[in-house]
Amino acid sequence: MPKFIFFLFFISFFDTFGQQDSIQMPLDIPLSLSGNFGELRSNHFHSGLDIKTNSEEGLPVYAIDNGYVYRIKISRSGYGKALYIKHPSGLISVYGHLQKFNPTIENYIKQKQYKKKSYEIEVFPYKIELPVKKGEIIAYSGNTGGSSGPHLHFEIRNLQEHPLNPMSYGFTVPDTIRPKIRGLYAYTLDSLSHINQVQGRIPLFFHKENDSTLTTDPIIAYGKIGFGIDAYDRENNSYNHNGLYKVQVLENGTIIYEHVLEELSFFWSHYVNVFMDYPYYRQKRKKIQKLFVEPYNHLQIYTQLVHDGMIEVKHKKNYYITIIAKDFYDNSTYIKIPVYGIHAPIVEKLKINRTPYLVKAGKKTTFDFGKVKMIFRKNSAYYDFYLNYKPIRNGFVISNGKAPVHKPVIYKYDISRVPINYRKYLYLGHQAGKNLYYTYSNIKGDTLTAFSSRMGKFLVSMDTIPPQLYPVNFKPKTNLTDYHYLRLETFDLQSGIKDYNGYIDGQWILLEYDYKKHALVYDFSDKKLKGFKHILKVVVSDHVGNESTFKTYFYRKER
Repeated sequence: MPKFIFFLFFISFFDTFGQQDSIQMPLDIPLSLSGNFGELRSNHFHSGLDIKTNSEEGLPVYAIDNGYVYRIKISRSGYGKALYIKHPSGLISVYGHLQKFNPTIENYIKQKQYKKKSYEIEVFPYKIELPVKKGEIIAYSGNTGGSSGPHLHFEIRNLQEHPLNPMSYGFTVPDTIRPKIRGLYAYTLDSLSHINQVQGRIPLFFHKENDSTLTTDPIIAYGKIGFGIDAYDRENNSYNHNGLYKVQVLENGTIIYEHVLEELSFFWSHYVNVFMDYPYYRQKRKKIQKLFVEPYNHLQIYTQLVHDGMIEVKHKKNYYITIIAKDFYDNSTYIKIPVYGIHAPIVEKLKINRTPYLVKAGKKTTFDFGKVKMIFRKNSAYYDFYLNYKPIRNGFVISNGKAPVHKPVIYKYDISRVPINYRKYLYLGHQAGKNLYYTYSNIKGDTLTAFSSRMGKFLVSMDTIPPQLYPVNFKPKTNLTDYHYLRLETFDLQSGIKDYNGYIDGQWILLEYDYKKHALVYDFSDKKLKGFKHILKVVVSDHVGNESTFKTYFYRKER
């Protein structure tokens, strides 16, 4: 976002919501973060703040200002139970991983769930249906969806649904700590370049000059080069490693690269895979931020670029490179890198594992390996790379040098030799360690088609075993008058749980599904039961259609 436009947004927000000290925080405990805006995550940039809840669930969550609920989404993954509030300025606040909503919103969404007969749901209420006031309790914090522990995911978005940095709107934390640099790397970016007579990714060692500045020994280089850093930031009251806000690269005192994490878009969030050194991340699980922009990188976070942040080192010319890593509060760490331009012989060239199978960036590419076909759709690849393919019994191993894939690859596997009555139980599984993970699959005739962005070992597997399903907090055929809820446990060891439905006396009931705990839960307060004896029926199915049914009766007298 241009700085002038961002300034207008900032002024508009505070014209509407008052001064910074009057902003309503979404929780009434001191703000402490386990994740910040723009932080590098697996396959995306983090779009908000992860606010700690002291490892507790059920803390009141407050509307940050007047507005109305314009969207509610409940999913077993992602944000879990999430609430979206539109404010008079047009800005949107988002609250994710909630345990439950306030009674008004809870009643509203449950009516929608019962009408649709689905726990997972997304609705867009009319403006007049669910108005909220600043400081009103709208929900309670939880651990639903894809969260790895209790916390509140909080966002600010604009009218285009682009996440904005909440810290620019007053949601700040104490932070006087400079960013920490764990690693520094140099990259050769053409076939003639070298760094210390070596090509590829070269680690650079540095020493501490003072509290804010790191320095490397001089390097010799030639041709087109760039740099990358492995770095993180911390706030005063947390040990979590959060992301940087701004990074600059200066060549002889002139800024040639700057990115600022102020606004994101879900449309290009996957480009995090080329913002960082993805092959290194896959190999070492460390995230190097590349401080140069390659042609396949379409991110809009760059505010200053000269030659895309790449440095053309010429023979007998010297360069003084400075990298500045900043957090939102302008705490800064500097790295100084002296570079001497020398056209020296390359003693270690970059090795490329060439195979007959070349995937071209920007083009549809199809490979026919006989038993299996692989289809890379147009713009699936960020850049050209070679594949390795190895057939194995009932599957195959595919690798690509750990290059990222922007769109899922289509796999088509020949199952003509499998008897027709067994084909419906087949799926393509991705093996990681000892675990086999279901890959979305469908079967038509003699072909099993699957979609996956992963590479590695794939097996065509057969799942004929129904999910397991049994009660946890109650005994069948007993009096449950004093019970507030029913809890069952269900899990599937192969293709995984897909669908689940419950019925009492033949009427559909809302079962909340927590896949992390393998739990199905029914709240008796949803509806009053008529009579004393009741029939409970719960049906669960996996991804290939195996089904389990739990049926019993119980007694309950409504009070």
